[in-house]
Amino acid sequence: MSDSPAVPDSAPPPGAAIASGARIIGPTGIKLGLIAALVVALLIPQYFVAGLIAEREARQREVRAEIGRSWGASQTVLGPVLVVPLRAPAGGASEPGAIAMPATELTMAATLVPERRRRGLFEAVVYTARIDIAGRIGDVAPSLPTDAEPDWRAAYLMTGATDLRPATDAPTLAFAGRALAVVREGSTRCGVVEALRWPLGLDGPPEPGTGFAGTMELRGTEALSLLPVARRARLSIEGAWETPSYFGASLPHRASSEGEAFRAEWVGGVADRALRLPDDGCGPVLERSAGMGVALLEAVPTYRMVTRTAKYAALFVLLAVMTYWLFELVSRVRIHLVQYGLLGLSMVLFPMLLLAISEAAGFGIAYVVSAAMVMGQASFYTAAVTGRARLAIVFAGVLAILFGFLYVVLRMESMALLAGALGLFALLSAVMMATRRIASHEA
Repeated sequence: MSDSPAVPDSAPPPGAAIASGARIIGPTGIKLGLIAALVVALLIPQYFVAGLIAEREARQREVRAEIGRSWGASQTVLGPVLVVPLRAPAGGASEPGAIAMPATELTMAATLVPERRRRGLFEAVVYTARIDIAGRIGDVAPSLPTDAEPDWRAAYLMTGATDLRPATDAPTLAFAGRALAVVREGSTRCGVVEALRWPLGLDGPPEPGTGFAGTMELRGTEALSLLPVARRARLSIEGAWETPSYFGASLPHRASSEGEAFRAEWVGGVADRALRLPDDGCGPVLERSAGMGVALLEAVPTYRMVTRTAKYAALFVLLAVMTYWLFELVSRVRIHLVQYGLLGLSMVLFPMLLLAISEAAGFGIAYVVSAAMVMGQASFYTAAVTGRARLAIVFAGVLAILFGFLYVVLRMESMALLAGALGLFALLSAVMMATRRIASHEA
């Protein structure tokens, strides 16, 4: 009599559980699971393509910064403000500093002449700007402090800009009809501007209503803002550019665009009282947040559009392999998993082709060329894999609809999310209709 335990006759053989699970899932489910794993694996090269796009965009920013350093940075222009240094009265405590008196009225009118500068494949939008300035000084007596004496002999008008390299002529400024000589304050920056001092040489306070006028010609890159220090200010910026974007403390009261020309006007005031300044004559009055201006944007921002396209790469891959799977399911053709993978790689390469061509030819042309290349490659491959021209034509039509729909979504702004959501809903509905009899096909 043996002591070893008896082995039940009904014990399942090794691998029976796996085989049973495969029967439950079915061959179609197994193939679909492998395809899903393949789609996830194809996200890896997509990640590297996204990194390449980010690298090229960073290089573009570097080139624009280099062009800005050689041509001129984004400019913020300070309107004239009367600055009066203070001195302590005889026998009084020391009271250093100065007082800034805003103009009663100030008009600043800027005219931009934009152009594009290229360095290799990258370009930047630069401009030459002429700013005409005029205004009046009001009654300064109510603004004078009682604890210090104004030094009128040292009083000056202060203007400035971010980058004081002029385009052609040096800046000019006249006060009460008398031309002033400029003193550059190159070692001192007031907020975002480099200061220019225009000594007045006054014997006493100026007469209320005394006027000033001047011009500045500057070179800059991409954006210009005006910083008025006045109780009442009227600003205007005009130029030849199709896609201006306005920014700053307030939006324009009036803005118009006709063809490539634009004009924007601001009305208001940003300073209604005199401000005490430290010894260097700079203070919070010169903060950039009080400025108003315009940025010269690209009509079609290439790298932003390519980045948005790359975010849809997973959808491209998924729809392409799902179409192949439906071909297999409905038309009884056999497609190897490797062929699924090669098709997915073709879809992943679309954003890279788009990036490379758009740097040389622009986004619109690049999109058409890249889409045609991928559609041609994938359609011919489909014809070779399936041996049926009709399936290749159907696949080309699916890709054409996909690329066309994506281009429309990319060009839409506020309605892009709505259009994308409705498109995905319609797509899912079509897939559901195509697979509604999947069990009978499998049988």
